[in-house]
Amino acid sequence: MADWQLPRNITCGYFDSSEFHGAEYSPVRRVVRYEIEYYLADACSTFVNGKAYPIRKDTVKIAVPGQMCNSCLPFTTMYFKFDADGALAEKLQNAPTFFTCYHPDKVQELLKRLALGAENDCSPLSYYRDVFSVLDLILSDAAVGSTAFPQNYRVIDAAKQYIAERCAQPISLQDIADAVHLSPTYFHTLFTAALGCTPHRYLIRQRINLARRLLWDTSVPLCDIAEQCGFATQQYFSRVFRKEVGQSPAAYRKANQIGYLL
Repeated sequence: MADWQLPRNITCGYFDSSEFHGAEYSPVRRVVRYEIEYYLADACSTFVNGKAYPIRKDTVKIAVPGQMCNSCLPFTTMYFKFDADGALAEKLQNAPTFFTCYHPDKVQELLKRLALGAENDCSPLSYYRDVFSVLDLILSDAAVGSTAFPQNYRVIDAAKQYIAERCAQPISLQDIADAVHLSPTYFHTLFTAALGCTPHRYLIRQRINLARRLLWDTSVPLCDIAEQCGFATQQYFSRVFRKEVGQSPAAYRKANQIGYLL
């Protein structure tokens, strides 16, 4: 990132296509700045220069100035738009148009902070730190999804899907490697290089994310949440949750309930 020039004229926020109520497609428009869209839910398709890309949760689109874009409705997205020059512009021009985000929690958190930072007039230092962090993550994921690594992309995507569908079950490295038809050693190396974490670490994160959702919007007892999220015991679940989140499951549930009532 050292040779990147600062992006300019940055806007970042959340877009819900409900403003086009009753229409089947958003209007075709010419892109005038660099645009990154992070899709928050499955939808139909988005189009770049007439080519269709199926929208799936946690997919990313990079559009560059001069392209023509529109989408099937409805869809929801977080967006990040800016002007860029030099090495950053070259990176964006050469990036794939559409790919899977392998760091969804981090990217969403950074985009939220950028949107709130713009509204709250946060310090330029912290703001641009987040700008570079989100660009670095997204372009790293783009490299995995580029045409230079099509097999890697398919393998990682299939492994993520396998983990997402079975994270509440006992899963071993051998199980995941078998599902994508690779040896455990090679798969472990490939997965870790692509995502920056081991398959086991990724599995734990998915289980904790599932637990967070259950703690946040259900009254399911902690012992049942532990079982539903693939933890052998409530004690082990509580220990891992505290390590990952910084507070116990019970404290996390209480804090979110209080936050809603304030």
